[in-house]
Amino acid sequence: MITRLKDILATQKRLMGELLALLERETSELLHINLDAMSEINSTKESMTVRINEHTIPLRQAVSEIATNSGLPLNASLVDVVSRLGKKGHKEIPRLYQDLNSLAKQVKNVTALNMDIAERSVAMIKNTLFILAQILDQSSTYDASGSYYKWQVDGIIISKDI
Repeated sequence: MITRLKDILATQKRLMGELLALLERETSELLHINLDAMSEINSTKESMTVRINEHTIPLRQAVSEIATNSGLPLNASLVDVVSRLGKKGHKEIPRLYQDLNSLAKQVKNVTALNMDIAERSVAMIKNTLFILAQILDQSSTYDASGSYYKWQVDGIIISKDI
């Protein structure tokens, strides 16, 4: 049981490290506005999330089994089990848990950074389009008689094939 928990935590740690590296790559691609890379990264994030979630049920089962065998309630948390194992002299599981928790915090921070970059980029694009629409709407010319003629643009379609 303890070996199974250790293996699950080690796998989760490895996957969380891969996710962190992917998110750090996403930060770079966001800053360089590399749309092709962003599409690939989003696809990889989806598959990675599935892989991480696949280990949730086995992790819960291992925690419940160890909790029951350690005299903890059946619904004991991973923190409770890790704490109990640490008190019993198991050093590797608390270390793995601490590493996993640290990686999870880093993932959360990089995700927040990427969200901020994306939101700022969208705001900048909206502002740019607004300014362009104003410029196009203020265009004026002279008609055949030499009189001032202001024309209006009813709508603008901007399309970029991806």
